Amino acid sequence: MFDERAALKVRLEQLADSEMKVMQEFRREREEIFRRIKELDEKESMKKDTSKEIVSLTKIGDFPGKRKRRGRRSESLNGLRDIAVSILKEQNIPIRGVDLQRQIEEKSEKKIANMTTFMVGLERENHKVRKLGRGLYIYDYES
Repeated sequence: MFDERAALKVRLEQLADSEMKVMQEFRREREEIFRRIKELDEKESMKKDTSKEIVSLTKIGDFPGKRKRRGRRSESLNGLRDIAVSILKEQNIPIRGVDLQRQIEEKSEKKIANMTTFMVGLERENHKVRKLGRGLYIYDYES
């Protein structure tokens, strides 16, 4: 039975995917622009001896107007996700999200602020991790 709620959830997932693609495209274009600016500035600096000022302005990290990336996604998050997948692989039965969170935090000694958000990200990244029901997760070897 495919009801309106399921259709809305599917549409939300489609929107999230589309947002990710658009953001990646913007990031690629921005990086290409910064790369090209740097090339032009390097050519210009060869013509002039005032390269210190030009190079300092064109460094990607210091470029005026460059926005800092928000969020906490880091290598530690990837480490937590690896731990979660290994725990799920060890289990032959579904595991409650609370129990999974406890085990991850014990192994990593880091706290997960929002387990649902963490697992949604993990499910997007690793399609074998599935949510079976309310707070139940499993590693699906068959898919």
